[in-house]
Parts: sequence; C-alpha cells; structure tokens
Amino acid sequence: MKKVIPNIFTLFNLFFGCLSIIQSKCLECSAWFTIGSLIFDLLDGFTSRFMKTESKFGKELDSLADMVSFGIVPSIRIFILFSSMNENQKIPFIEWSSFLIPIFSACRLAQFNMDQKQYGLTTPVNALFFTSLSLIKKYTIPSNNIGILIKDIVFSPITILFIIFFSCYFLISKIPMLSLNFSGFSCKRNRKRYLFLLISIFLLLTLHIVAIPCIIIFYIIISIY
Repeated sequence: MKKVIPNIFTLFNLFFGCLSIIQSKCLECSAWFTIGSLIFDLLDGFTSRFMKTESKFGKELDSLADMVSFGIVPSIRIFILFSSMNENQKIPFIEWSSFLIPIFSACRLAQFNMDQKQYGLTTPVNALFFTSLSLIKKYTIPSNNIGILIKDIVFSPITILFIIFFSCYFLISKIPMLSLNFSGFSCKRNRKRYLFLLISIFLLLTLHIVAIPCIIIFYIIISIY
C-alpha cells in the first residue's frame, strides 16, 4: 500500500495542473492551482524517499505530471499574457514563442530521467517564475506614470521573449545548481545556503510577491558563482 502513496500525490499534482489549465483565464485561480501542484510535487518526492518506495513507474508518472503542471500551464499563461497586450505592443506570432516552454521542459524532464543529475533550472521553479510574473503585472505595479513605464519596459514583448529564451536555456543547461539540502549546521559547509536563505527571507518580507522572480534569479547567480 505504501508504494501507492507517492503516486497518489503525483496524480494530485497532475489534477491541479489540469484545473490550472481550465482556469487559465482566471489568473488568481490558476496561480493557486499551480501552487497546489508544487506542494504535491514536493510531497511525492519526499514520501517516496522517506518510505523508500522509489520506482521507475513513479519516476515516469512524475515527469508526465510535471510536463502538464509545469510545462504546459506556464506556456498557456504566457500565451494569454502576449494576447492581452495592447495592439501597439503586439508583434505578429510572438505568442507562439510561449510554446518553447513545454518543448524545453519536455527535454529537461527526459534528460533528468536518463541520468538523474540535478543540472539547470527545474520545471517547477521555472513555472513558479512565470506564474509570479503574471501576478506581478496584474496586481503589484501602480497605475501611475512610473508604473506604466515599468510595465512598458519589463513586460514588453521583447523583454518577455528574452525571459523565455533565458529560462529555456537554463532548463537544459549543464550548470550544476546549488543543492538546498543542508550538510549539518556548519556555516563553513553551508555558507552559500545560509546566504541564499537569509537574502530570500529579506526579499520576501520587503518585496512580497515581487521577491519570487528576484529569488529565482539570485538562485541561478549564486549557483553559477
């Protein structure tokens, strides 16, 4: 029976991913369902390791669920973001670039299943990045002149296109990312982890949802250097 528990969590991940697709035009609902997928994705990995029930079936099922929840869902979200732009901002066919996200997510998941090495950006982190961008655009930028300027620069089609290329590169890159598993409590062995944790907490307390993409970018930088 215990072998089934991690797979049940994986199926809940997939279920919430499907709900996120259905509710993709309701940004808040879709975002909450994505968070649900993230929680169940963490639970399936934790329970399979804790109960020592890791299996080839579970690994393949997890990748299929992740493909929907963290590959297709952010792609739809960015497609809608492109489609909702003003006519004077739109570039013909640029919304099709959002399909690069599931394409490169599939490549990343397939590669991980082959060698199990933790290189590059994970699909859940990538999905969280694009989810936070959508929420920031809608809810946190003020409607004054400065806010409009920020929207025009940060959320211009070219900037979003660059972000897509950037994220796709890191999905399949061979850059070893910082493991967040602490090696005891030693400051010397966990210097980068403690630094990342402290800065992340500070950013969350001061910037709230705006902190999420900042933390992910900082995570990539601290992993490289």
